[in-house]
Amino acid sequence: IPALSNTGNNELEQRINYEVALRIDTVVDEAKQRAKEYYDAYIATGGDREKFQPIEIGVEYDVKCNNGEAVSFVVTEYETHASFYSESYFYNIDLETGRELTLANLLGENYIEKANQAVREGIAAREADDPNAMFFHDELEFHSIKPDQSFYINELGNPVVVFEKYAIAPGYM
Repeated sequence: IPALSNTGNNELEQRINYEVALRIDTVVDEAKQRAKEYYDAYIATGGDREKFQPIEIGVEYDVKCNNGEAVSFVVTEYETHASFYSESYFYNIDLETGRELTLANLLGENYIEKANQAVREGIAAREADDPNAMFFHDELEFHSIKPDQSFYINELGNPVVVFEKYAIAPGYM
């Protein structure tokens, strides 16, 4: 479980560490319950206990930015069996104030329009640079970020918008 430390703000560290631990405990407990229900259904429908393949549950984290002013990291919970499922939670924290950073904090007024323009430019650049790059250009194409769009902050201090798999492009993208 990732934890903040050595920020000089013990209250912030305790609050964020508690929130992260609570979220991880919750998603792992929910995943364990789903795994138990799957096992019970497998056995109830005549499945062989010896041939049962258990569901693997894991949690990983990746620190995207820790520049003394902000820390940004992603916690990803995954489950694998016959298929793969994952869910990511993004944390972007101003180390001075202790508040969670939003795209509005980072991009200012008209943040949605600014982010939309950057996403459109990014899509166009990737398609121009890579002939195999494919984004949806039909009813599924990118129209706008959500007001609570997931993002992280990269090492340069810039926000990087994150989309769910298949939201704006095929899964391999």
